[in-house]
Amino acid sequence: MKQSDILYGAGTLLTLASCATVSAASKDSTPKRPNILVIVCEDISCYLGCYGDSVAITPNLDRFAKESVRHTRMFTCVGVSSPSRYSLITGRYSSTDGANYMRSNYFDKDFEVVPPAGVKCFTEYLRQAGYYCTNNSKTDYQFVSPLSAWDESSPKAHWKQAPEGVPFYAVFNLNVTHESMIWKNSEAELFVKPSDVVLPPYYPDTEVVRHDMAVMYSNITRMDTQFEQLYEELVAADKLENTIVIFYSDNGGPLPRGKREIMDSGTRVPFMIRFPDGYRAGTTNDALNMFVDIPATILSLAGVPIPANMHGKAMYGTQRDKPRKYVFGATDRFDEQVEKRASIRDKRYLYIKNYMPQQSVYRPNKYRLQMDMMRNMEELSVAGQLNDVQNAWFEIPSGDEQLFDCKKDPYNVHNLVPEKRYAGVLRRMRQAFKQEWIEKYNRKWVSYKESDFVREMNPEGKKPQCPSPEYKLKDGRLIITVDPDYSVVYKSASSQNWSLYSGPVPLKQTDGTLSIVVCRIGYRNSPQLDIDLF
Repeated sequence: MKQSDILYGAGTLLTLASCATVSAASKDSTPKRPNILVIVCEDISCYLGCYGDSVAITPNLDRFAKESVRHTRMFTCVGVSSPSRYSLITGRYSSTDGANYMRSNYFDKDFEVVPPAGVKCFTEYLRQAGYYCTNNSKTDYQFVSPLSAWDESSPKAHWKQAPEGVPFYAVFNLNVTHESMIWKNSEAELFVKPSDVVLPPYYPDTEVVRHDMAVMYSNITRMDTQFEQLYEELVAADKLENTIVIFYSDNGGPLPRGKREIMDSGTRVPFMIRFPDGYRAGTTNDALNMFVDIPATILSLAGVPIPANMHGKAMYGTQRDKPRKYVFGATDRFDEQVEKRASIRDKRYLYIKNYMPQQSVYRPNKYRLQMDMMRNMEELSVAGQLNDVQNAWFEIPSGDEQLFDCKKDPYNVHNLVPEKRYAGVLRRMRQAFKQEWIEKYNRKWVSYKESDFVREMNPEGKKPQCPSPEYKLKDGRLIITVDPDYSVVYKSASSQNWSLYSGPVPLKQTDGTLSIVVCRIGYRNSPQLDIDLF
């Protein structure tokens, strides 16, 4: 077995952290943990040259793909950001926890999703293990980011602020590819000609559609440049060879029938991971994976135990899990528009169950209708000028079920449910959907409305509050006691950032006043407790 297979596989006593120092183990018996840099763009499907898109101009990401493992079957749970980001920070299915509504505070600005007891932002476990965690700077988790989640979370947050010798976990969010940039950059320079765009069969061939697709590709080119700038910062700082670099999009899209969908056009996204020693560089990974797997994978790569309450499976590292047989998806509410559909997909087939078949799959979302292309398609549908494939998204009623052969039909336009020769596949997917998705994770989701989740999370009609901590000073150390479902942060008067409490804190004469706060996802913080130490 190759050394890299041991480092990135399962059942080993080594941690991936030793990958950059294994040859020097005789000099230093304490292996360093790897730095981890995550670069997230917004709202793109696999519109990259390295994924076979002949129109995309993405030279930097194409070059990065040659140094990385490129995943071909990475899926989000729903084709929109906030529920997806809930999964990305907790490692749990958003539909299971009542976090699948876009956004949770749409009707009540003070409401936040309250996960089950014990669920925490996975970055907290990294911080406990000694990582300096930074986020620049989007959160959008369906809850306000708790003080325990990050060392820094702001537009100025950067791994460069990590103390010397401390490993970092850093996230940068690139929003130039966001859906809104289709209309905001409508008059900006185009790097792709509208005439060069290749239209999927569900789009009409109009000047408006071609223009907005060209804008999308041009935004992706801008993002490609931003990616390279962040990557080169690592190179310039001589950090690359002890840093794992990950790139992905937060959901599919950004065009109509992409974003917000649970067909492949909305949930399948690019995902690439570069390892410091070149492990499997330039290869592909065709295993089925989901966003809930990303937190588990990062913890595994960092040598940090994966909490039992996570739904995800580690793709790499010392806790690598068995490959998935299925990935799942669900939709609920997108801003003012409500729908309820869910899906299960294996490597070939996609099955979708529609719980609101009396309406069209297309929803006239006000936010999306700011896009010229969306208005153009809606107008053509009303005028009866779309063909059957293009109009299927707008049809009323929309039908109870859909089954697609994703190998023969990558655009998911031919519903196989009526075809008798697929009766066996349909039966298998229905059964798996019921057993693996509904019964395991979503019994509540089937019967609950959003208001039911809200009442359950805020039973007294208001946000719950964290209790004040108990503390004592003993032998020159501060010892804090609180229920493990909560987290504690503290800082001195001279500190700008909150530190995460993970054990007794040695006190110094210079500390003066120490402030303590108890926090928990979806809860109000405890009142700040200020302790005069000396």
